[in-house]
Amino acid sequence: MNPASNKPMAETIWNRNFICVIAANLLLCVGHFSVNTLVATYATFLGAAPVIMGLLTGMFFGIALAIRPISGPMITKVDKRTLLIGVFVLGGIVNIGYALFHSIPFFVAFRFLNGIQYSFVGSLIMTLAADSLPPEKLASGMGIYGVGGAVGTAFGPAIADWFFKLGTGIGGKDMGFTFVFLFAAAALSLAVIPSVILLPDKKTKEEIAGTGVWYKNIVTVHAFPTTFVMFFVMIGYAILNSYVFNFGAEQNIGSISLFYTFMACTLIVSRPLSGWLSDKFGVAKVIIPGLVIFAASFVIVGTSKTLEQAVIGGIIAALGVGSTQPAIQAMNMQSVTPLKRSVASNTIYIGMDLGLFAGPLLGSVVYEHSSFAFMFQMTAVPVLIGLVCFIIILPIYNRRRRQLESRV
Repeated sequence: MNPASNKPMAETIWNRNFICVIAANLLLCVGHFSVNTLVATYATFLGAAPVIMGLLTGMFFGIALAIRPISGPMITKVDKRTLLIGVFVLGGIVNIGYALFHSIPFFVAFRFLNGIQYSFVGSLIMTLAADSLPPEKLASGMGIYGVGGAVGTAFGPAIADWFFKLGTGIGGKDMGFTFVFLFAAAALSLAVIPSVILLPDKKTKEEIAGTGVWYKNIVTVHAFPTTFVMFFVMIGYAILNSYVFNFGAEQNIGSISLFYTFMACTLIVSRPLSGWLSDKFGVAKVIIPGLVIFAASFVIVGTSKTLEQAVIGGIIAALGVGSTQPAIQAMNMQSVTPLKRSVASNTIYIGMDLGLFAGPLLGSVVYEHSSFAFMFQMTAVPVLIGLVCFIIILPIYNRRRRQLESRV
């Protein structure tokens, strides 16, 4: 019998814990995307030089990556409900700190704490989502779980812009940023409520002992295959999120922000749909065409001359990445025993962090020698490498699934 298999399994996706996880994740994503879209602008407002601005923008992911050797083992061994309450309280405190103390030293300090919070919250919520789902509906549930990120991407920046303009009208840009940070603090504080309603994740001493020493709970080799694929997917996703505005300016395309609006709205539909298709037809029949579509979208975006062409590319990109992410996350969770899901999610988040860091960096190198248009066209290459990696790791994943099923 699998570890933790003595715990009652959910019979439906819409159970108490999963609903609480979805609500908490939605509030997290809206708050997160409302602040992160303004980080570079806020750093410049505080008087940061371009290099410092880049450091403050990127240190968030760097710190999160550095803390994962601590966060992964803690999520495995400590009650997840207690941890989730703690990270949301920390998130609320961080954003209140942003709102009250407007200076670069304080911003660096609170950005550091924000990175610590992020190192826990992503893999923690993903693990809680997987733990709340029936095994036969894992991909469907992960697709629904992914809607929170799409909603945050679609509406977080717009909400931030509204609060910024409101605050600016009352007391200048300083007040505008304060209003945005207070909104994010409120969103993360509200996320404490569904976190408290979660059923406690009480582990027995035998289960905790069975996870091994702390360093064995940082990463798991069983999650490496899906992590490699996700790394290349996130390189492409990061370039889309980082350089579309620059591409629009280069091509003299107005209202390019609509690219993100249509992309996010498509993700709201494509993520749950792809999860359902993965459960019904298998991950390979979803991920392979999804990666082909995602790669093709970069060629379409890179050759766009009008807003309509760019938006079509964004919609196709959302269909591609929206098809692949939930299925890969489900594969990641299915590659380990239930008690090791937090280690698997910590592993794949390391790949995601590296992809988010490497994507803009690689894109800037290509752009330095060409143009944003060519950079987007070349981004199809890492996505196709991800496709090759998936084809290679698929037999490994299938063998691991059979191995785990034989233990039940």
